[in-house]
Amino acid sequence: MDIIKPKAIIFDFDGTLVDSESIYTKSLIVTADKMNILKDVDFESMAGMQTNDIWNILKNEGYYVPDNFFKETEKYFYELLETNLNVFDGVMETLEKFKDLDIVIASNSNIGYVKKYSDMKGISKYIKGYSCFNEKLKAKPEPDLFLYAFELLKGYNNDLTKDDVIIFEDSLAGIEAAKKSGIKAVAITNSYSKEELTKNGAYIIVDKINEIFNYIEF
Repeated sequence: MDIIKPKAIIFDFDGTLVDSESIYTKSLIVTADKMNILKDVDFESMAGMQTNDIWNILKNEGYYVPDNFFKETEKYFYELLETNLNVFDGVMETLEKFKDLDIVIASNSNIGYVKKYSDMKGISKYIKGYSCFNEKLKAKPEPDLFLYAFELLKGYNNDLTKDDVIIFEDSLAGIEAAKKSGIKAVAITNSYSKEELTKNGAYIIVDKINEIFNYIEF
């Protein structure tokens, strides 16, 4: 494998920089348990998916989903975030090493949430811009968020090409979106196995985010 010489970076947020996906999964499981529903659903397999996608999967598989299920899940999720949200090991070291590069976050979450918790965890000082899910940008596994992130990066360096950029992701949906965008993706095994990430088209797979420096030259 060739040594990578990136000029810019795109990071996913949930599950890549901060361990929020495990908190959301816990919120789904606890809420389902409280409501005595969805007992046999494997919520862990849905890591990285947007709420609407999870809802559609459950509906398509014939599950009864109460109207207030996701509202109650989200309420519990935000309660847990205030005290339980952690940055993954190696993230701050990685951001510090990349501090001279332009960095954008591309997330399926809304921009207010991403900015709030990137501020809270000391991440935002490294970030030049945000590409977050909204009415104009489709969620991953569509490539919209990464393509818009690339356009943001080109605003800082018009000579930038997709080969100059690497994406950091943890989810299968994110790896699929990266593949569709034409930008190489580094996958971290925070949410899925190496086998699953390889199958979805990850370029490099690491167990910890700072292991990427085994493959990078500045």
